[in-house]
Formats: sequence, C-alpha cells, structure tokens
Amino acid sequence: MKKMVKQHIRTSGRCARCILFVVVLFLGSCTKFLEQPSPDEFKPSTVADLRKILRYEGYPDANRSFHPYMSLLDDDIKCMGPDEGSSCWRQGRPAFTWSKKMYREMRLNGDNDPDTYGKYYQRIKGCNVVLDNIQLVKGRQLEKDQLEGEALALRAYYYFMLVNLYGWPFNDLLHTPDRALGVPLILSGKVTDACLRRNTVLEVYNQVVSDITKGCLLLEKTDEHQNVFSMNKEAAWLLASRIFLYMENWDNVIVYDDKLLAERFQLENMRFWASMSFRDTADKSQECYINPFNKEILFLYGCVNEYSYLGLSKFSTTPRYCASDALNASYEPGDFRADVYLNAWKTSGEFSKVNYKARLGKSFRLPEAYLNRAEACVRKYMQRGDAGLLQKAVTDLNRLRQYRFSSKAFVPVAVAGYYNNPQQLLQLCLEERRRELCFEEQRWFDLRRQGMPAITHFYYTDEKKKPLAYQLPGKSNNYVLQIPDMAVVNNPLLEQNP
Repeated sequence: MKKMVKQHIRTSGRCARCILFVVVLFLGSCTKFLEQPSPDEFKPSTVADLRKILRYEGYPDANRSFHPYMSLLDDDIKCMGPDEGSSCWRQGRPAFTWSKKMYREMRLNGDNDPDTYGKYYQRIKGCNVVLDNIQLVKGRQLEKDQLEGEALALRAYYYFMLVNLYGWPFNDLLHTPDRALGVPLILSGKVTDACLRRNTVLEVYNQVVSDITKGCLLLEKTDEHQNVFSMNKEAAWLLASRIFLYMENWDNVIVYDDKLLAERFQLENMRFWASMSFRDTADKSQECYINPFNKEILFLYGCVNEYSYLGLSKFSTTPRYCASDALNASYEPGDFRADVYLNAWKTSGEFSKVNYKARLGKSFRLPEAYLNRAEACVRKYMQRGDAGLLQKAVTDLNRLRQYRFSSKAFVPVAVAGYYNNPQQLLQLCLEERRRELCFEEQRWFDLRRQGMPAITHFYYTDEKKKPLAYQLPGKSNNYVLQIPDMAVVNNPLLEQNP
C-alpha cells in the first residue's frame, strides 16, 4: 500500500500532453470550448489510452486545489487573530467575510489560482473525452464498462459540486429548482462554437442523477482497478446517497446506503486514535486521520492544499483560522473526535483530520453512509410513521457513536424516547453530521439545505483593535457564490448571481 501511495502521488503530477488530444479548458469562452489537436498529439485507440486521459485530466489533480476557502464559509471556523506576515490569513479574508468580489480579492491578496469554476470544468472536459470515445477504442468490454463508470461518477460529482456552489439549494422554496439557475451543462468534448446559458438547478441535478445512476450500474459489474485512489462502486454508492439526500429523495438514499453498508461497514476505533495522539509511533502512515490506511476511506483524492488557508503548514506554529467555539462545544464528554479531529489546533497537528502531513487532500468516508441513511430514515418516518425506520436510524447513530466514544462515556441512544418527537432525533442526526464531517466540505452545503441560517464571523485586522463583525443574514444571496468574473466576461450569456 505504501508503494501504491508514493506511485500515485508521483504519477498524478506528471504531464499528459503526450496522450491528451483535447485538453483546452472551458472558461466560458464563446470562441471554442476545445481546440483542434496539434500534429504531435494523437487520438486514443485503446482503453489504456483513455485511462491515462482520465487519470491525468479527469481525476482531481493532486497538485492543484479546487477551493481552499471552502471551510472558511461556514460556522465551524473562527479567525485566530491578526498576522500581517501570513498570506493565508489575508487570502482567506474574502471568503471568511463572504465578499461578493471573493475571487478577485483572493487574487489581489496573492492567490494566483482561485478559479474554482474553471477547474471543475477542466476536469469535466477530461471525463467527456473518455465518454465520447469509450465505445470507439479497442479493449475488453469489462474494461470499458469500468472506465465509463468512473468517468460518469466523477462527472456527476463535479456537477454536483458546481451546482451547490453557484446555484440555489435544490430544496429552497423561494428559488425552485425548475426555475433557479444552476450551471451550464457541457456533456461532450467535441469542438463547439456556441456560448451556453446556465441550465436550471433541476436540469443539472437530472444530469447528475443520470450520470451517477448509470455509473453505479457499470461499476457494479466489475471490481477492476478497485482501490482508494480510483472512483469505485462503494464511493459511487456513497455519492449517490449524498445526491439523493440533497434532493430529499429518502427512498433512494436508503437504497444506495443499504448497498454500501451491506458490503462495507467497519469503522475506525477512535479509542485507538486518541491513544496514539499521546505517544510516539514509528508508523508515520497515521499522522493524519484521512489517509489511505484508514479503513473508513472509500476514495482518497485531491490536493492537500485544499486546507492551505487554515494555516496548517509545518512552518506555522499557530493557525490563522481554527475550529469555532460552537463546534468545539458540540462534542460531548468522552467523544474522542474533539481531540483526534481538531488536534491540529491544540498540539502538533500530527493526528488531526487534515494537516500538512496528509498525502492527499480529500476523501469519501464510510461514516457518511451511516449519517445519510439515519437522516433519511428519520425524515421518511416523519412522513409515513413507520416505526421500523426510526429504529433503523437509531441503530445507525449508535453504530457510529460506539466507535467514537470512550467505553465509559458511550450510552446508546434509545428509540423509545423519539416516537413522539422525531424532530429531536433529526436534530441529533444533524449534530452528528457536524461533529463527524467537519472540515470535509460538507458543512457549508448542509447549512444551505437546512434553511441557510444567519452566521456571524469576527475578523481581526489589528491586534490593538477589536475584531470586525461580519454578518451573513439568513437566506442571504451570499449563500450562492458569484461566478468568477472572467467566465462572465468571456460568455455574455452567462448570467451572474445576484
């Protein structure tokens, strides 16, 4: 496994110009989304050629982050105070204060690569190239199915992220998905001269559902290339459950989580991790909780610099932003996650969920399946009154909590107290999501789908002055990010968010 980790990181950073025949990024330009191939580039002829294209141009780049500002938007974060010498402190301010000119200000503050929108479309283009050519190249059908399934699941993930960054929540009653603007759908890597308007949120979600549903079916047919560095059927099932959770399609959430948890159910024992944080170990593979040796990891990907704005670097003894008081206070006595996940802001950072010693930046983790299914069961119970659903939710929550608490502190949740008050159990589900999935790009999206509550951030500009208070009003337009200026300039049909 260690050899695989090193090889993955080394190869993911290599240039794939020798094999890629359509790489040019869509940035909203009306001239051409993709340029014609140059003479020294060749058209893929085998599944192996397409796999290289997907690896280099379709999978997240291990050396390029999508949105290191993501954790600064929600209520799990606070500013630690001024530090004029810290670039991450300054670069994070536009996101921390929900500025309408966020990308422009981050660039002025020294971030030379803040264009989340363009980065996602570049990865989508890589997926589209594979999907356009998969049935035209030589190779076993089983290999084609596997590769097509990966490309579809990845494209579903990218559009899911885009529509939740730049479109209104699917369940927002004031901006219904059939009318609210999402993002343009580009479903082919072929050359086109047309500008594209933004599709509706509903249209984007329909495409996401189509991609992930077909992707799951294809990945279920084969286990080839099954490892934590590739999109696989287990990760695709989890993604499907997340998508349907946001759409409030509770039945399908349960269907896909049932599939996953029937095959993969083992959680990490947090007691072991908590004990590791207080003694030295020669096993340096466990310096960060999110790592390829963690049995909860289904898919490990992306750039460790996704967390660069938090100041978690080996050159920084004090982070510029850290876990909020509310997040810290949400952990109950005996809950080891407070130490294991948030240790970076208490001692050395070696055992935190995210830190500079991580090999890759992001992951799909098994605990989310328990949380997704528990929430879906409670919400479905509130609609239909099936007592078995409430018991299933409680079983899932107890399963997760049992592996997170000390043996003395763990007290199983009893279902009897919730039959007449399912809202209270739902609240427990949401609180567990916050505690378990903090700093994994989940909280901001959860706040959006949970009604977009008001948030206050305090930002320090001078150590001699009190911090400035910035307000994000409830249901604010700033819960939907502005599309980067360059994309709007290049595409006159691309309507900006309010």
